[in-house]
Amino acid sequence: MRISLVFPKWERLPMQTPFVLPPLGVAVVAGLTPKGHEVSIIDENVAPVDFKEKLDLVGVGAMLTCQVPRAFAIADSFREAGVRVVLGGQAVTRLASEAGQHADAVVLGEAEGVWPSVVADAMRGRLKHVYRSQGLPEGPQIAGPARDLLVHPGYSYRGLRMMDLLETSRGCRFDCFFCQTPGLAGRAFRPRDLDAVAAELAGIPGERVFWVDNSPEQDEAHEREMFRLLKSSRKRWVSHSISSKPDIVKLAASSGCWYLYLPVWGVSDVFRQRVRLLRDHGIGVEATAIFGLDGHGPDVFKRMVDFLLELSVELAEFTVLTPFPGTRMFDDMKSSGRLIHEDWGRYNAGRAVFKPAKMTPEKLEAGCRWAWEEFYAEVPQRLRMARLLRGVLPAWSPEPGQ
Repeated sequence: MRISLVFPKWERLPMQTPFVLPPLGVAVVAGLTPKGHEVSIIDENVAPVDFKEKLDLVGVGAMLTCQVPRAFAIADSFREAGVRVVLGGQAVTRLASEAGQHADAVVLGEAEGVWPSVVADAMRGRLKHVYRSQGLPEGPQIAGPARDLLVHPGYSYRGLRMMDLLETSRGCRFDCFFCQTPGLAGRAFRPRDLDAVAAELAGIPGERVFWVDNSPEQDEAHEREMFRLLKSSRKRWVSHSISSKPDIVKLAASSGCWYLYLPVWGVSDVFRQRVRLLRDHGIGVEATAIFGLDGHGPDVFKRMVDFLLELSVELAEFTVLTPFPGTRMFDDMKSSGRLIHEDWGRYNAGRAVFKPAKMTPEKLEAGCRWAWEEFYAEVPQRLRMARLLRGVLPAWSPEPGQ
Protein backbone atom coordinates (compact mmCIF):
# COMPACT_ATOMS: atom_id res chain seq x y z
CA MET A 1 0.00 0.00 0.00
CA ARG A 2 0.96 3.64 -0.43
CA ILE A 3 0.72 5.22 3.00
CA SER A 4 1.13 8.89 3.87
CA LEU A 5 1.51 10.15 7.43
CA VAL A 6 0.49 13.78 7.89
CA PHE A 7 1.48 16.21 10.65
CA PRO A 8 -0.93 19.19 10.57
CA LYS A 9 -0.01 22.85 10.86
CA TRP A 10 -1.39 25.03 13.63
CA GLU A 11 -1.59 28.68 14.69
CA ARG A 12 1.83 29.39 16.15
CA LEU A 13 2.63 32.13 18.63
CA PRO A 14 3.38 35.23 16.50
CA MET A 15 6.76 35.98 18.13
CA GLN A 16 7.91 32.44 18.84
CA THR A 17 11.43 31.50 17.72
CA PRO A 18 10.92 31.04 13.96
CA PHE A 19 12.32 27.61 13.20
CA VAL A 20 10.56 24.30 12.59
CA LEU A 21 11.70 21.05 14.16
CA PRO A 22 10.95 17.73 12.43
CA PRO A 23 7.98 15.89 14.01
CA LEU A 24 8.81 12.76 15.97
CA GLY A 25 5.42 11.05 16.44
CA VAL A 26 4.62 10.42 12.78
CA ALA A 27 8.22 9.31 12.21
CA VAL A 28 7.84 6.71 14.97
CA VAL A 29 4.63 5.48 13.30
CA ALA A 30 6.51 5.27 10.00
CA GLY A 31 9.15 3.15 11.73
CA LEU A 32 6.44 0.82 13.02
CA THR A 33 4.99 0.24 9.54
CA PRO A 34 5.61 -3.34 8.35
CA LYS A 35 8.00 -3.82 5.46
CA GLY A 36 6.64 -3.89 1.93
CA HIS A 37 4.69 -0.64 2.04
CA GLU A 38 5.59 2.72 0.52
CA VAL A 39 5.54 5.28 3.34
CA SER A 40 5.92 9.06 3.20
CA ILE A 41 5.66 11.85 5.77
CA ILE A 42 4.05 15.20 5.04
CA ASP A 43 4.75 17.88 7.63
CA GLU A 44 2.32 20.64 6.74
CA ASN A 45 4.53 23.13 8.57
CA VAL A 46 7.11 22.86 5.77
CA ALA A 47 5.17 21.47 2.78
CA PRO A 48 1.56 21.50 1.52
CA VAL A 49 -0.65 18.43 1.55
CA ASP A 50 -1.49 17.05 -1.90
CA PHE A 51 -5.07 15.82 -1.61
CA LYS A 52 -4.95 14.49 -5.18
CA GLU A 53 -2.09 12.09 -4.52
CA LYS A 54 -3.00 8.45 -5.12
CA LEU A 55 -2.88 6.84 -1.68
CA ASP A 56 -4.28 3.72 -0.06
CA LEU A 57 -4.14 4.91 3.54
CA VAL A 58 -3.53 8.21 5.33
CA GLY A 59 -2.59 8.56 8.98
CA VAL A 60 -3.03 12.00 10.53
CA GLY A 61 -1.24 12.59 13.83
CA ALA A 62 -2.21 15.46 16.17
CA MET A 63 0.08 15.94 19.13
CA LEU A 64 -1.21 19.38 20.11
CA THR A 65 -4.80 20.30 20.94
CA CYS A 66 -4.57 23.28 18.60
CA GLN A 67 -3.77 20.92 15.69
CA VAL A 68 -7.08 19.10 16.03
CA PRO A 69 -9.31 21.28 13.79
CA ARG A 70 -6.78 21.11 10.98
CA ALA A 71 -6.32 17.36 11.51
CA PHE A 72 -10.06 16.87 11.15
CA ALA A 73 -10.17 19.04 8.01
CA ILE A 74 -7.33 17.06 6.41
CA ALA A 75 -9.06 13.80 7.30
CA ASP A 76 -12.36 15.01 5.82
CA SER A 77 -10.70 16.09 2.57
CA PHE A 78 -8.96 12.74 2.05
CA ARG A 79 -12.12 10.80 2.83
CA GLU A 80 -14.07 12.88 0.33
CA ALA A 81 -11.44 11.81 -2.20
CA GLY A 82 -12.08 8.16 -1.34
CA VAL A 83 -8.95 7.58 0.75
CA ARG A 84 -9.18 5.71 4.06
CA VAL A 85 -8.01 7.82 7.02
CA VAL A 86 -6.71 6.95 10.49
CA LEU A 87 -6.48 9.63 13.19
CA GLY A 88 -4.13 9.32 16.17
CA GLY A 89 -1.85 11.20 18.55
CA GLN A 90 -2.05 12.63 22.03
CA ALA A 91 -4.69 15.25 21.23
CA VAL A 92 -6.85 12.79 19.29
CA THR A 93 -6.75 10.35 22.18
CA ARG A 94 -8.15 13.05 24.45
CA LEU A 95 -10.90 13.96 21.94
CA ALA A 96 -11.71 10.47 20.72
CA SER A 97 -15.45 10.90 20.23
CA GLU A 98 -14.96 13.97 18.05
CA ALA A 99 -12.17 12.31 16.11
CA GLY A 100 -14.35 9.30 15.35
CA GLN A 101 -16.64 11.52 13.28
CA HIS A 102 -13.81 12.39 10.89
CA ALA A 103 -11.95 9.10 10.36
CA ASP A 104 -12.38 5.51 9.26
CA ALA A 105 -10.33 4.47 12.29
CA VAL A 106 -8.98 6.12 15.43
CA VAL A 107 -5.88 5.00 17.34
CA LEU A 108 -6.05 5.75 21.06
CA GLY A 109 -2.86 5.79 23.10
CA GLU A 110 0.65 4.96 21.97
CA ALA A 111 1.17 3.40 18.55
CA GLU A 112 3.43 0.47 19.52
CA GLY A 113 1.54 -2.81 19.30
CA VAL A 114 -1.34 -1.10 17.47
CA TRP A 115 -0.19 0.44 14.17
CA PRO A 116 0.94 -2.83 12.52
CA SER A 117 -2.56 -4.22 13.16
CA VAL A 118 -4.11 -1.11 11.61
CA VAL A 119 -2.02 -1.59 8.47
CA ALA A 120 -2.83 -5.32 8.28
CA ASP A 121 -6.57 -4.65 8.66
CA ALA A 122 -6.43 -1.92 6.02
CA MET A 123 -4.77 -4.41 3.64
CA ARG A 124 -7.72 -6.79 4.17
CA GLY A 125 -10.28 -4.00 3.89
CA ARG A 126 -11.42 -4.62 7.47
CA LEU A 127 -10.49 -1.51 9.42
CA LYS A 128 -11.99 -1.35 12.89
CA HIS A 129 -13.31 1.99 14.01
CA VAL A 130 -11.24 2.12 17.21
CA TYR A 131 -7.81 0.72 18.05
CA ARG A 132 -6.66 1.04 21.62
CA SER A 133 -3.21 0.20 22.96
CA GLN A 134 -3.22 -2.45 25.65
CA GLY A 135 -0.75 -1.38 28.31
CA LEU A 136 2.28 0.83 27.76
CA PRO A 137 5.41 -0.26 25.89
CA GLU A 138 8.56 -0.66 27.96
CA GLY A 139 12.27 -0.49 27.12
CA PRO A 140 12.99 -2.16 23.75
CA GLN A 141 9.28 -2.05 22.84
CA ILE A 142 9.42 1.76 22.53
CA ALA A 143 10.10 2.37 18.84
CA GLY A 144 12.55 4.72 17.23
CA PRO A 145 11.66 7.01 14.30
CA ALA A 146 12.22 6.57 10.56
CA ARG A 147 14.51 9.59 10.29
CA ASP A 148 15.22 9.09 6.61
CA LEU A 149 11.69 10.41 5.93
CA LEU A 150 12.38 13.70 7.74
CA VAL A 151 14.52 15.41 5.10
CA HIS A 152 13.33 18.86 4.03
CA PRO A 153 14.98 22.31 3.67
CA GLY A 154 12.20 23.73 5.83
CA TYR A 155 13.93 22.29 8.89
CA SER A 156 16.78 24.77 8.48
CA TYR A 157 16.97 28.17 10.19
CA ARG A 158 18.96 30.86 8.36
CA GLY A 159 20.75 28.20 6.35
CA LEU A 160 21.43 25.85 9.26
CA ARG A 161 19.60 22.64 10.19
CA MET A 162 18.77 23.33 13.81
CA MET A 163 18.02 20.19 15.84
CA ASP A 164 16.78 16.65 15.41
CA LEU A 165 14.47 15.33 18.12
CA LEU A 166 15.58 12.50 20.40
CA GLU A 167 13.18 10.63 22.69
CA THR A 168 14.78 8.41 25.35
CA SER A 169 11.87 7.79 27.72
CA ARG A 170 8.13 8.18 28.19
CA GLY A 171 5.88 8.85 31.15
CA CYS A 172 6.33 11.39 33.94
CA ARG A 173 6.06 10.86 37.68
CA PHE A 174 5.55 14.56 38.51
CA ASP A 175 1.84 14.69 37.49
CA CYS A 176 1.63 18.48 37.07
CA PHE A 177 -1.98 19.67 37.11
CA PHE A 178 -1.75 21.37 33.70
CA CYS A 179 0.07 18.56 31.83
CA GLN A 180 -1.46 15.94 29.52
CA THR A 181 1.45 13.51 29.72
CA PRO A 182 0.56 11.46 32.83
CA GLY A 183 -2.94 10.80 31.55
CA LEU A 184 -1.67 9.40 28.26
CA ALA A 185 1.83 8.07 28.89
CA GLY A 186 1.39 7.21 32.56
CA ARG A 187 3.18 8.34 35.71
CA ALA A 188 5.80 5.60 35.60
CA PHE A 189 9.16 6.54 34.11
CA ARG A 190 9.76 4.26 31.09
CA PRO A 191 13.28 4.55 29.67
CA ARG A 192 14.10 3.21 26.22
CA ASP A 193 16.78 0.61 25.69
CA LEU A 194 20.04 2.57 25.89
CA ASP A 195 21.73 0.53 23.16
CA ALA A 196 18.90 1.52 20.81
CA VAL A 197 19.28 5.17 21.86
CA ALA A 198 23.03 5.04 21.23
CA ALA A 199 22.49 3.55 17.78
CA GLU A 200 19.91 6.20 16.97
CA LEU A 201 22.24 8.99 18.12
CA ALA A 202 25.01 7.63 15.91
CA GLY A 203 22.66 7.69 12.92
CA ILE A 204 21.58 11.33 13.34
CA PRO A 205 23.50 13.29 10.70
CA GLY A 206 23.10 16.70 12.33
CA GLU A 207 25.34 18.13 15.03
CA ARG A 208 22.57 19.19 17.43
CA VAL A 209 19.74 17.31 19.11
CA PHE A 210 16.73 18.29 21.19
CA TRP A 211 16.34 15.66 23.91
CA VAL A 212 12.55 15.89 24.16
CA ASP A 213 11.77 13.70 27.18
CA ASN A 214 9.04 15.25 29.32
CA SER A 215 11.34 15.84 32.27
CA PRO A 216 14.88 14.45 32.24
CA GLU A 217 15.31 15.40 35.90
CA GLN A 218 12.82 12.80 37.10
CA ASP A 219 15.43 10.03 37.00
CA GLU A 220 19.04 10.95 37.84
CA ALA A 221 20.48 7.56 36.90
CA HIS A 222 19.02 7.91 33.40
CA GLU A 223 20.30 11.48 33.20
CA ARG A 224 23.84 10.33 33.93
CA GLU A 225 23.66 7.53 31.37
CA MET A 226 22.34 9.96 28.77
CA PHE A 227 25.13 12.44 29.49
CA ARG A 228 27.60 9.63 28.79
CA LEU A 229 25.93 8.76 25.48
CA LEU A 230 25.59 12.39 24.43
CA LYS A 231 29.22 13.08 25.22
CA SER A 232 30.26 10.08 23.11
CA SER A 233 28.13 11.34 20.23
CA ARG A 234 29.97 14.70 20.27
CA LYS A 235 26.69 16.50 19.61
CA ARG A 236 25.45 19.68 21.26
CA TRP A 237 22.06 19.25 22.87
CA VAL A 238 19.04 21.01 24.32
CA SER A 239 16.39 19.68 26.70
CA HIS A 240 13.79 20.58 29.27
CA SER A 241 14.82 20.94 32.91
CA ILE A 242 17.59 18.74 34.21
CA SER A 243 18.43 18.12 37.87
CA SER A 244 19.89 21.17 39.58
CA LYS A 245 22.52 19.32 41.59
CA PRO A 246 25.91 20.91 40.85
CA ASP A 247 27.60 17.62 39.93
CA ILE A 248 24.83 16.77 37.46
CA VAL A 249 24.96 20.24 35.89
CA LYS A 250 28.73 19.85 35.54
CA LEU A 251 28.24 16.50 33.79
CA ALA A 252 25.61 18.02 31.51
CA ALA A 253 27.95 20.83 30.50
CA SER A 254 30.81 18.43 29.78
CA SER A 255 28.48 16.27 27.66
CA GLY A 256 27.59 19.12 25.28
CA CYS A 257 24.56 20.82 26.84
CA TRP A 258 23.89 23.95 24.79
CA TYR A 259 20.86 25.47 26.51
CA LEU A 260 17.80 24.41 28.52
CA TYR A 261 14.11 25.29 28.56
CA LEU A 262 13.19 26.28 32.11
CA PRO A 263 9.57 26.97 33.15
CA VAL A 264 9.08 30.05 35.32
CA TRP A 265 5.86 31.01 37.10
CA GLY A 266 6.99 34.16 38.86
CA VAL A 267 9.89 35.94 40.56
CA SER A 268 11.68 33.22 42.48
CA ASP A 269 15.03 32.84 44.26
CA VAL A 270 14.97 29.16 43.34
CA PHE A 271 14.76 30.02 39.65
CA ARG A 272 17.41 32.73 40.05
CA GLN A 273 19.83 30.27 41.64
CA ARG A 274 19.11 27.65 39.00
CA VAL A 275 19.87 30.06 36.17
CA ARG A 276 23.11 31.19 37.81
CA LEU A 277 24.24 27.59 38.30
CA LEU A 278 23.65 26.82 34.62
CA ARG A 279 25.33 30.01 33.45
CA ASP A 280 28.35 29.27 35.67
CA HIS A 281 28.78 26.07 33.63
CA GLY A 282 28.30 27.73 30.24
CA ILE A 283 24.73 26.50 29.71
CA GLY A 284 22.25 28.95 28.21
CA VAL A 285 18.64 29.37 29.31
CA GLU A 286 15.38 29.86 27.43
CA ALA A 287 12.86 30.81 30.09
CA THR A 288 9.32 29.66 29.36
CA ALA A 289 7.09 32.01 31.33
CA ILE A 290 3.44 31.10 31.91
CA PHE A 291 0.85 33.78 32.71
CA GLY A 292 -2.65 33.28 34.08
CA LEU A 293 -2.28 31.48 37.40
CA ASP A 294 -4.90 32.40 39.96
CA GLY A 295 -2.30 34.41 41.87
CA HIS A 296 -1.35 36.48 38.81
CA GLY A 297 -2.67 40.04 38.67
CA PRO A 298 -2.07 42.75 36.03
CA ASP A 299 1.34 43.55 37.52
CA VAL A 300 2.75 40.08 36.78
CA PHE A 301 3.85 40.94 33.24
CA LYS A 302 6.27 43.74 34.11
CA ARG A 303 7.62 41.86 37.13
CA MET A 304 8.33 38.82 35.00
CA VAL A 305 10.03 40.71 32.18
CA ASP A 306 12.15 42.73 34.62
CA PHE A 307 13.14 39.53 36.41
CA LEU A 308 14.22 37.74 33.22
CA LEU A 309 16.12 40.77 31.93
CA GLU A 310 17.89 41.03 35.29
CA LEU A 311 18.97 37.39 34.93
CA SER A 312 20.11 37.97 31.33
CA VAL A 313 18.55 34.75 30.07
CA GLU A 314 19.41 34.17 26.42
CA LEU A 315 15.82 33.70 25.23
CA ALA A 316 12.33 33.89 26.70
CA GLU A 317 8.97 32.56 25.60
CA PHE A 318 5.74 33.94 27.06
CA THR A 319 2.57 31.85 27.05
CA VAL A 320 -0.94 31.91 28.44
CA LEU A 321 -1.87 29.15 30.87
CA THR A 322 -4.06 26.75 28.90
CA PRO A 323 -6.37 24.03 30.29
CA PHE A 324 -5.80 21.22 27.79
CA PRO A 325 -8.32 18.35 27.57
CA GLY A 326 -7.23 15.37 29.61
CA THR A 327 -5.76 17.43 32.45
CA ARG A 328 -7.03 18.06 35.95
CA MET A 329 -6.98 21.78 35.19
CA PHE A 330 -9.36 21.32 32.26
CA ASP A 331 -11.77 19.24 34.35
CA ASP A 332 -11.68 21.75 37.22
CA MET A 333 -12.25 24.76 35.00
CA LYS A 334 -15.02 23.10 33.06
CA SER A 335 -16.87 22.00 36.21
CA SER A 336 -16.52 25.46 37.74
CA GLY A 337 -17.74 27.25 34.60
CA ARG A 338 -14.44 29.04 33.92
CA LEU A 339 -13.94 27.73 30.37
CA ILE A 340 -14.89 30.31 27.76
CA HIS A 341 -15.19 27.87 24.85
CA GLU A 342 -13.90 24.60 23.41
CA ASP A 343 -12.63 25.98 20.12
CA TRP A 344 -9.60 23.69 20.05
CA GLY A 345 -7.69 25.65 17.43
CA ARG A 346 -7.36 28.51 19.90
CA TYR A 347 -5.85 26.27 22.60
CA ASN A 348 -2.35 27.22 21.43
CA ALA A 349 -0.99 28.82 24.64
CA GLY A 350 -1.31 32.28 23.11
CA ARG A 351 -5.02 32.87 23.71
CA ALA A 352 -7.03 33.04 26.91
CA VAL A 353 -9.62 30.25 26.75
CA PHE A 354 -10.67 30.52 30.42
CA LYS A 355 -11.66 33.24 32.89
CA PRO A 356 -8.59 34.31 34.91
CA ALA A 357 -9.03 35.02 38.62
CA LYS A 358 -7.55 38.53 38.78
CA MET A 359 -7.90 40.03 35.29
CA THR A 360 -10.01 39.74 32.16
CA PRO A 361 -9.13 37.30 29.38
CA GLU A 362 -8.39 40.29 27.16
CA LYS A 363 -5.94 41.73 29.73
CA LEU A 364 -4.22 38.36 29.97
CA GLU A 365 -3.70 38.12 26.21
CA ALA A 366 -2.60 41.76 25.93
CA GLY A 367 -0.17 41.40 28.82
CA CYS A 368 1.38 38.33 27.26
CA ARG A 369 1.88 40.17 23.95
CA TRP A 370 3.41 43.13 25.82
CA ALA A 371 5.87 40.79 27.58
CA TRP A 372 7.13 39.46 24.22
CA GLU A 373 7.59 42.96 22.86
CA GLU A 374 9.22 44.38 25.99
CA PHE A 375 11.67 41.52 26.55
CA TYR A 376 12.94 41.73 22.95
CA ALA A 377 12.75 45.55 22.68
CA GLU A 378 16.47 46.30 23.13
CA VAL A 379 17.96 43.04 21.83
CA PRO A 380 15.73 41.59 19.09
CA GLN A 381 14.95 37.91 19.04
CA ARG A 382 16.92 37.20 15.85
CA LEU A 383 20.03 38.79 17.36
CA ARG A 384 19.64 36.80 20.57
CA MET A 385 19.22 33.63 18.52
CA ALA A 386 22.30 34.46 16.45
CA ARG A 387 24.35 34.95 19.62
CA LEU A 388 23.17 31.61 20.91
CA LEU A 389 24.12 29.92 17.66
CA ARG A 390 27.55 31.48 17.60
CA GLY A 391 28.12 30.03 21.05
CA VAL A 392 28.20 26.54 19.55
CA LEU A 393 29.29 27.44 16.03
CA PRO A 394 32.11 30.01 16.24
CA ALA A 395 32.53 30.11 12.46
CA TRP A 396 28.80 30.28 11.70
CA SER A 397 27.23 33.25 9.98
CA PRO A 398 23.75 33.55 8.46
CA GLU A 399 23.22 33.17 4.76
CA PRO A 400 23.48 36.45 2.78
CA GLY A 401 20.38 38.56 3.12
CA GLN A 402 19.20 36.83 6.29
